Amino acid sequence: MFWSFSLTLAESTAWHAHDVFEFVLCRSGSGLLVLDQCDVVLAGGRTALIPPRARHRYVIGPHESVGLKVVCLTQGDMATQLSPTQVSALMAADAAGAPVVDHGEGAARLWELADMIPDGLGREEGDGLPVAWGVIGLLLAFHVRDRQAGNSHGARHQEAMRRVLHWLDEHLAQPVDLDGLAARFGLSRSLLTREFRRHSGASVIDYVNTRRLEKAGGELAESDRGIAEVALRCGFAGLPNFYRRFKALYGVTPAEFRRVVIENAGNAAGNNAGDNSGGGGRLSGGQAAAVRGQAADGTGGQAPGRAGG
Repeated sequence: MFWSFSLTLAESTAWHAHDVFEFVLCRSGSGLLVLDQCDVVLAGGRTALIPPRARHRYVIGPHESVGLKVVCLTQGDMATQLSPTQVSALMAADAAGAPVVDHGEGAARLWELADMIPDGLGREEGDGLPVAWGVIGLLLAFHVRDRQAGNSHGARHQEAMRRVLHWLDEHLAQPVDLDGLAARFGLSRSLLTREFRRHSGASVIDYVNTRRLEKAGGELAESDRGIAEVALRCGFAGLPNFYRRFKALYGVTPAEFRRVVIENAGNAAGNNAGDNSGGGGRLSGGQAAAVRGQAADGTGGQAPGRAGG
């Protein structure tokens, strides 16, 4: 039995987990797949395999959307419908976390195959079911093969980029020095900037600024520090730059943001308890969405909004 659905995701989701493998094919757009152990940038031509019981959520920023095909596979049916080699490869992926693969020029072929899988929930029978399982097997084989081959798209630098991302996340308040950052990890500046964009979907500067703003949103929501202090703690030396970037991301000023959070503190505490767990000062997508929607219409009430950041 498998579940398959196609969708365009335009807002963030809550944290969730399944007892199945979740195979994600990204057709277009951009977003972020966030797991407890890593963040995966979603971009056209990429696939990701989420292991069973891995807690995750999709984060979609302002003015973003991402086109996905998602196939969920039970472990029992995989054992009967897939080859032992494929099952072994999936078990290895389970141990490795949620690997993402950039298929490059081969992505068009993947989508031709993916379109052959009918959308539906809990499909157990039907004339097209053997074909669908055959296609699923091929897609998983391409995912595993391209991952093992290194994709010829700079996958050999993935570990270095993961270390760079971790270091940046731990030093957001420090000025960004591209030459110093490259030297710290034994890379040239050109290699760092090229591979960083390839693996994260953003430039080093844009990534750091987004992370700083996420941290600032969290501090404004969870502390009584002044706006200037929050800006400085999050790495912004000048208030005008902070205000401009904050409003560009959240759609409201820092003061408006805090006002809406305070007005809805009780409601947010109940609705977003799951989102805030393990957040490390990063604002949840649902909370940011509510703030943007409520501040924009001035109601202060619960408003359905786009989530992101």
